[in-house]
Amino acid sequence: YVTNTHTIEDEFQDIQVKLDTEKIVFSPSEDGSCRVVCFEEEKDPCNVRVEEQTLIVDKQQRHHWSWYIGIVTYSPEVTIYLSEKTYSELSVEVDTGNVIIPGDFSFDAITVESDTGDISCDASATGNIKLDTDTGHISASNLEALGMELSSDTGSMDLSDISLSGDLRIKEQTGNVTMVNVSFRNFTSNGDTGRLTMTNVVASGEFNLQRDTGDIKFDSCDAETIYIETDTGDVTGSLLTEKVFITETDTGRVNVPKTITGGRCEITTDTGDIRIEIK
Repeated sequence: YVTNTHTIEDEFQDIQVKLDTEKIVFSPSEDGSCRVVCFEEEKDPCNVRVEEQTLIVDKQQRHHWSWYIGIVTYSPEVTIYLSEKTYSELSVEVDTGNVIIPGDFSFDAITVESDTGDISCDASATGNIKLDTDTGHISASNLEALGMELSSDTGSMDLSDISLSGDLRIKEQTGNVTMVNVSFRNFTSNGDTGRLTMTNVVASGEFNLQRDTGDIKFDSCDAETIYIETDTGDVTGSLLTEKVFITETDTGRVNVPKTITGGRCEITTDTGDIRIEIK
């Protein structure tokens, strides 16, 4: 393994990264110069260049993740030092490497795709943020954006202190989703066995939440309209304002306030319990 430093002198607005096993870290430049530092295999170096106002970091030939199965002595890493605070579009595609985007930067749009790597995004966007991983963990905090779309199969998700002017969409299979201090217009979430836990989560529009066996729990949350459906998962928690409750369950127990004002709150389960209170 060797360390190669690429100094970027050409101007660019967009950033495009396509790598394999490398950990990808974005960091503010302390001396005002833009550079890409690659800790990499000597025989498999990164290709760094600027084309049509786009900083591109990739390889001449991308390899499948299975090429790297074996005893790992070193962990390759690419650190991108940026001199500006705002850029246009950020696109990152990686197989097994982690991706770290700190809150020092903001973009017009952010798209990150990973197979098994973790994704950490604290950067804001004037447009949409899309984070997609198969088995990796997704975390996002202290950011603003138009909307967010998150997807994972088995990895968990942690969201905190996020403000969206648009919608939040989460697709999760078996991983758990935890949300704290998040606001948006509408929230749509689908999942199988993973739990959905929300604290101080508020929508100006609606919640549309679905789980198979995973529980849905919320504390001090609210939306104008709420639709929740589970099979065996329980639905429990507290809302901030009164609702007109419409509940349906086969064998589960139901305990909801007998309020007759407010927006519609429709909860359906097969065997899961339903327990709701108004704070």
